[in-house]
Amino acid sequence: MVNDMDLKTEALNPKWWLVITAIIHTFVGMLSTYDSSNDNETMILGIMLIIPVYMLYAAFMTEGQAQARLAAVIAGPIVVWFLVCAGMGLEPTYATENVTWELSADLIPPLLFWGMTALTGVLGWNSGD
Repeated sequence: MVNDMDLKTEALNPKWWLVITAIIHTFVGMLSTYDSSNDNETMILGIMLIIPVYMLYAAFMTEGQAQARLAAVIAGPIVVWFLVCAGMGLEPTYATENVTWELSADLIPPLLFWGMTALTGVLGWNSGD
């Protein structure tokens, strides 16, 4: 039988959020929408795929306070940037498909995953190793 406290502790573990968000960012956020015929998308994809490298480094090469702080500083600014882009209603010109950033239900999944990654990092910011 799984202890409720163990489940809560694991659910708030930055490591798992870093891994889950890195995978979702890579495959759902970037690769599933990628148009290889668009050079601008290729350039942006290359930059955006660096983020999961940092996330997986933080997840597997650090632990404790260092891991939590990396989760917060990697994911926190991305959450803020999503909200800024949506608040401004930005329309990327590099994308092949017509994309408009706006405050809508479409923004909930990325905000949930990036937000939880940042939140678990903030909650563990001063944790002892």
